Amino acid sequence: MAKRDDRLRETRSLEGFLGAERARLFDDASPERREQLRAAERTRAVYSAWNAVCGGTREGKHATGLHFAAERNELIVYMDSPSWTQEMTMLREIVRARMAARGADVDAIVFKTSRAGYQAVGDTPQGPRGRIDTTPPPRTPQPRIPLTSDESDRLDREVAPIEDAALRSALKSAMKASFEWSKTRGE
Repeated sequence: MAKRDDRLRETRSLEGFLGAERARLFDDASPERREQLRAAERTRAVYSAWNAVCGGTREGKHATGLHFAAERNELIVYMDSPSWTQEMTMLREIVRARMAARGADVDAIVFKTSRAGYQAVGDTPQGPRGRIDTTPPPRTPQPRIPLTSDESDRLDREVAPIEDAALRSALKSAMKASFEWSKTRGE
């Protein structure tokens, strides 16, 4: 009971208390258990750094899960669609550098697409990583507003310098679709 009385008579900060508890746990642990505790702290640091860098961002909202492979020092991030997987793969070195600045230096970040039917945490009525209905909602196509003859002539002049006929035709089709779509939206 003496130990309990000592704790009740002394005021400690939360940081001081947590540090003392950590030291107590490590002192009483076997070497294997110490290694497990260090691995858990490392995992927490990696997840904390990910949340500091990507939590609340538009990119982070598309993450469906995280897994830290401590033996490879690799963070695996599951994204809700292939397009987000590709975008985050292009941004991985930026994310890795920002995580390192927060004390979590991982050797690699690997982005993978979640299995079909999963959405990011909080986006589903069933809760985190819940199964969703994958049936796309019905779409009503908007009628396109065709280009005027002046706009079409200007488009022809813009692509005329391209010598390769196939490339010129493909670019013209893409530009025409973009212009018509912009006109439909009122831009």
